[in-house]
This record gives sequence, structure tokens and C-alpha cells, in this order.
Amino acid sequence: MYHDKADKSGVTLIEIVIAFFILCVAAISASGLISYGHKVTKADYRQGESLQILVDRLNYLSSLPFAKLKAEIDKSGKAEVELKSDFDGIKFGTAIVSGANKYSVLGNLKYQPVTFNYLKQLKFPNKDYKPDDPRTWIFEDRTKKSETFNAATGDYAFAVIKITVRVRPVEGDRKTEREVAAITFVSNTEG
Repeated sequence: MYHDKADKSGVTLIEIVIAFFILCVAAISASGLISYGHKVTKADYRQGESLQILVDRLNYLSSLPFAKLKAEIDKSGKAEVELKSDFDGIKFGTAIVSGANKYSVLGNLKYQPVTFNYLKQLKFPNKDYKPDDPRTWIFEDRTKKSETFNAATGDYAFAVIKITVRVRPVEGDRKTEREVAAITFVSNTEG
């Protein structure tokens, strides 16, 4: 039997090596993309968990009676106190573990001054006064323009405490993972 060299078919070793090289480059690229996606997913998960911790701490602190928050501030001897350890059964600090992640969870209680501007009063007698015509209204001059109520100075008429909570993942890439923070106010409605 006679075989012509042109009739031979098959794959040479060089073609197999080149195909394998292309496959390896594609597989390495795909694994790098999957690894990056996993890293970003973990960072997103930590951010979501940070928000859950933030909402939990803020809701709990704002549900406490004004007197309990006031007692904590007064205990420090200052108008502001940083919550860095357990407070009323809630954990605060720089290494709070939630699942497999660690977070810095800090709270702050501060007396918030409240300022009210005095309302102007109509000056009487006013012979040209017409209730429906603002052009006839004459207002009294006030010497005291506003009044500030501040629980830090002992004026509890309108006592308000500002609550701030900040949460930041301790692990991971600190350049891309952000701290989340929220503020709320609790007023003395207990008398």
C-alpha cells in the first residue's frame, strides 16, 4: 500500500503545546477574576453587616430612657462620653465579633444645646392695626433674641442628648471599606 504524505492528518506536538498554553492563560485569567469577585463580595458583606450592627446599636440606645443616658454622661463628669466598652448589655469597642468578622463599634453620648428664637409680639396700642393686613402690624423690639437650654450646664427645661454610633470593619482592605455612622437625638420627655 502506498500512502501519500499529503494525506496524513493529525495534530502535532507543537499544536498541542500551543493549545495547552492558551488554555492555561485563559484559566489563570478566569481564576483571577473569580478571586477578585470573591474579595469584593466579602467586602460588600462586611459593609452590609456594618449597617446591621449600626441600626441595632442606634435603635437600642434611642429606646433607652433619657435618665439612663443622662446618668452615663453625668458619671463621666463631662458633657460628652465615648462608649468604648459594654453599656447596658450592648457591646461597644474596637474588636466586636459578628460571625467571622470583627468590627470597631463606637458610640457617643453628648448633651445637645437647644436654642429657641423668641417670637416677635405685636405692639399695642396700634390705632392702624387690621388683623387681615400685615402692612399695619407693628412688632415690639426685643432685647433678648434667643434662649439656649443646655443640659450640660444644668438647664433641663429642654434637655436633649445626641447619640452617635460609628461602625467600621476591622479586617479586610482598610482603604476601600468605609465606616458607617448615624446620629439621632433623645429628648427629655419624662419631666
